[in-house]
Order: sequence, then C-alpha cells, then structure tokens
Amino acid sequence: MSTVSSVSAMKEPGFNALIKRQPLLSMYIILFLLGWSGLILQVLDSQGVLSMPSPVAFMVQLLTGWAPGIAAVLVTAVIAGRVGVRDLLRRFLIWRVGLQWYILALFLIAAIILGGIGLQVLFGGATPVIPAASFSLVNTAIVVVVFIVLGVLLNTEEIAWRGFALPRLQACYGVLAAGLFLVIPEVALHIPLFFDKTNPFFQTVGIYWFSAFSVAMVFVYIFVFNKTRGGLLIVTLMHASQNAWANLLSDDHIARPFQFSVALVWMIALALIFFTKGQLGYEGVAVDKSE
Repeated sequence: MSTVSSVSAMKEPGFNALIKRQPLLSMYIILFLLGWSGLILQVLDSQGVLSMPSPVAFMVQLLTGWAPGIAAVLVTAVIAGRVGVRDLLRRFLIWRVGLQWYILALFLIAAIILGGIGLQVLFGGATPVIPAASFSLVNTAIVVVVFIVLGVLLNTEEIAWRGFALPRLQACYGVLAAGLFLVIPEVALHIPLFFDKTNPFFQTVGIYWFSAFSVAMVFVYIFVFNKTRGGLLIVTLMHASQNAWANLLSDDHIARPFQFSVALVWMIALALIFFTKGQLGYEGVAVDKSE
C-alpha cells in the first residue's frame, strides 16, 4: 500500500479504515469468522450436540462454502469499490488459456489419487475400496460433472486464496514465501473438519498428512494460476475436480494410498519449483512490502 493510501486510511474512521490498512488480514478474519462458524455448527451436529433441520443444515453448508468469496468481495469493495470487485470477479472470464490447462485441471488429481492406489498395491498393501468402481463409465462421468459443477458454485475458496491473497503475497514476498504464507490459513480453515464424524477422510489421513498434501498442492495451484494469466476459472475447476475425484476414488478408511499420493504431489511440486527456478510462472517482481 502506498504512503498516500496509508495516510488516507488512517484519517478514515472505523471499520473501513482498519480494512484499508490491513486488507489481507481483514480478509482472513472475516473468512474465518464466517467459515469456522459454519464448520463448527456442522461438527456439533455430527457429534449429536445439536440437531439442525435439513434446511438449516443446507444454509450452514452454503454459508461455509461461500465464506471465502464473501470475505474477499467485502474487503475488495471497501478498498477498491465496485471497480475492484468487478476486476476480481472478471478473473473468472479468463478462459482462453489452452486446452491443456483444462485437461490438467480436470484430471491431474485423478491421476495422483490413482497413482497413490497403484503404489499401495505395488508395495503389497490391501486394495482400497474405490467408490467409482461400482459405477458404469457413463454414470461416473455424470457424477464427476455434477460434483464439479456443484464445487464451482458452492466452494468459493479460490476467490480468496488465489484471486485476492496470492497476487498481494507474491508481489510483497516472492512466490515461494507467498505459498507458505498462503497454505497456513488454508490448512487452518479445515481444522474443524478433523472433528466432523460424518467426514471420515480427515480422521483417517490426519492433520499431518493433510498439511503435507496442502503445502505441496499450493505450489501446484500457484503455478497453474500464474500460467493461466491469473484467471480464476481453471484453478476453481481444479479445486472442484480435486474434491470430486477424492469422493469417487478415495477409500476414506485407509490412509496409506493418500500418503503415496502426497509423495507424488511433492515430486510434482519440487519439479515445478526446480524447473521454473522458484518462479512458478510468476512474471512480476517482489516489491518492498512497505510500498
């Protein structure tokens, strides 16, 4: 933030001034207030502490999924007005990026999960139960499409992580540091899910392996975001497909295939860091964070 902007924000009273002085921190605070509120309610419901009627449970899930987008849009509206919000959301219209990026977004995670399953079997482990194995190819395709569409509509994390936070972090701290600063709140946002009894995946893999996966994946997402001209469409499709394939291909009661998948993701992340010399497709330069 420039000196003039900082002085202007200091003169402006109240909540807006705080947001303008610390936009990234403000976005994180709003995101966690909204997101954790919804997730904690879901956890309490799963543990029988409270019982939410179906319409209420749906609204809570909706709020949880939209919390990152709401936080990013609110803070952008305060610091940059309607023009800023328009520019943020117009990142979804960056779609002319090459067919290869759509293929990568839709099938990379499937390949990683299947690779983890293959390594599990290769090294003598039990064959995991793959939910999609009981579906026909046509039904699997339909379910994947439905999951991805719902993921795009109901999960707005990419607006916050890649759309709002990443450009600021890359400009201030450089690409690799930006990834580390980004993954901490990403992992933290999901912490309540480790207590959700209706979601056995998180209890099975544990926070250590989930964090290891998230750290590696954040560098993959940064690379994809930067190489697709800062667009949100491809990374949002990638995030939605990640959740879709996890539901269709993962055995939520065996951790080892996921651990192999973590190793594969780290190989990809380290290769990207090495071959891009740590830039991950970023063409800007880091600037002094006081500017």
